[in-house]
Amino acid sequence: MYRIGLTGGVGSGKSTVSNYMHTLGIPVIDGDKLAREAVTPGSQAMARMEQVFGKEIFNEDGTLDRLKTAEIIFTNEEKRQQLNDIIHPYIWYRTQKELYRAQDEGHSVVVLDMPLLLEISWQLRVEAVWIVEVPLEVQINRVIHRDHFTREQVLERIGKQMPTLNKLNYADVVIDNSHSVEETERQVREALKHVPGFVFPEGMEV
Repeated sequence: MYRIGLTGGVGSGKSTVSNYMHTLGIPVIDGDKLAREAVTPGSQAMARMEQVFGKEIFNEDGTLDRLKTAEIIFTNEEKRQQLNDIIHPYIWYRTQKELYRAQDEGHSVVVLDMPLLLEISWQLRVEAVWIVEVPLEVQINRVIHRDHFTREQVLERIGKQMPTLNKLNYADVVIDNSHSVEETERQVREALKHVPGFVFPEGMEV
């Protein structure tokens, strides 16, 4: 099975690419979704997080206070690494289960949609790395509009990720997502023409 590792900086529009690939019949393993799953109340990860960070990162109903957690991990590198050490093993465990399921269902290609694919060296676990990129100002404006962050908050979060120029060193495919959705989809189709085993949906013009 051919595994595509899809990644890109915050605000790059990676979900636009992964959603389109899903419409083409390719299973997508969503790293963000698995991370949210890991921190459901009562999970082992949540119990470990309480030990490391204390109860102040939880809401009264036992759910994770994401804003408070983000404030901690984006200002404290040691805490950020501790959180990664708790969450990432769970994400890989669930990813493996999803890979086995896709294989059992007869899929020849699968997408691992992972924001920190390169930061945690998961490029070693895929056959190809696809990078979604946009100019920095586009990236900043998208996150400000989407998450209602200040420019400084956005830059702080971007600074915690691997710089896009460094990511491009690992790229087998680069998708420029700074133009229209149609242009992004065209680039995806063009790249998929070179993926071993992938067949476009019947009747689709490529």
